[in-house]
Amino acid sequence: MRHSPFRHLASLLAATALSACGGGSEQSAPAARTVTLAWQASHESGVNRTGGGYQVSISDQPSIDVPYVSGSAAPTSASVFLQPGRYTVSVQAYAALDAQGGNTGSLSAPSQLITVYVR
Repeated sequence: MRHSPFRHLASLLAATALSACGGGSEQSAPAARTVTLAWQASHESGVNRTGGGYQVSISDQPSIDVPYVSGSAAPTSASVFLQPGRYTVSVQAYAALDAQGGNTGSLSAPSQLITVYVR
């Protein structure tokens, strides 16, 4: 049995809502909030170099690409604007190379789903 090239991708995913309470009428629509999603880093080399990174999936939203840019590791957080509501979120690591060293790319299994409530 072959091991996934991403066996060290941690499934720990956390979310923090950052917002300021503002005035306004009760009839105005609830404002979008900045939510920061963070996860534990994958130690796989392909994730932490050019062509690697993470893909963040949020229910009813486009996926977010968090690519490696430079330095020793790919970023392990992303901030997004979300309307108040309930969302499920997961993260996958990716690399430009596949497990055999080819250039077809590889994608880890998704992390454990978490539920994020934005108020």
